[in-house]
Amino acid sequence: MSKVISRAVAHFKALSVKSFEVPEWADDQGKPLVVYVEPFTLKDKTRLQLAAKTGSEVDAIVELIVLKCKDSQGENMFTIEDKPLLRNQVDANVLERISQEIMRVDVEDIRKN
Repeated sequence: MSKVISRAVAHFKALSVKSFEVPEWADDQGKPLVVYVEPFTLKDKTRLQLAAKTGSEVDAIVELIVLKCKDSQGENMFTIEDKPLLRNQVDANVLERISQEIMRVDVEDIRKN
């Protein structure tokens, strides 16, 4: 691996995982769900662009949430099988706020670097 690519990879690995709470999805004890978001890759951004081009804004929001929402162990919170439920049976305001939080996290990282 060249020195430049090594530095680029090291920079990406050093980016922190961000988190935010979703109080509407609290557990039985009333503790808000915590969503973890890893930094974006070009592959992530390509998937989102494709979803936006081939679908609607709703499709792009759902794709973003399925792609980027992780639990504390780094596992995806949602799968592609969850997309119909997210589109049709989940509060749109909460989903929009989650998508805004995910994107805010990415913009903050860009501004820092």
